[in-house]
Amino acid sequence: MEKIGLKYGLLTAAGLIGYFLLMSLLGLVHIIELRFLNGLIMAVGVSMAIRAYKIKKEGNIGYFSGFGVGTLTAIVSTTLFAALMLLYIKLAGDSLVEVLSAERYFGDRVQSTPGIVVFSVLMLEGVISGVLISFIAMQYFKQKSHKVPGSP
Repeated sequence: MEKIGLKYGLLTAAGLIGYFLLMSLLGLVHIIELRFLNGLIMAVGVSMAIRAYKIKKEGNIGYFSGFGVGTLTAIVSTTLFAALMLLYIKLAGDSLVEVLSAERYFGDRVQSTPGIVVFSVLMLEGVISGVLISFIAMQYFKQKSHKVPGSP
């Protein structure tokens, strides 16, 4: 279970990092709405991890073990992506901190430091979305066959 979560967490992190670097090269980092695609990348990675785990277990996975694989994938990928973002902020300057903190997650009185922004915006957003995606994906993957109950 851990190997699959780690493998797909690394692949998902590579997808998130590649997407961010592409947005950076195109000068689109400041468009917050494009972060929606991070969720799609996370959804693909988590779903692939749960599917790989189900194949490895020959279709017989418990709900919580599949959910755990998806959550582990989300944690690994989000942690690696957040580490890259900290490095990017240190090297490229604090302009990304201003963009991310412009949403007023922190209120007017709290000074937005790179650590606070990365933890509260990226880590929480990534892990929470990954857990929700794992929950949703397990509604599909928990069944042995994907037929309507009671149908022939």
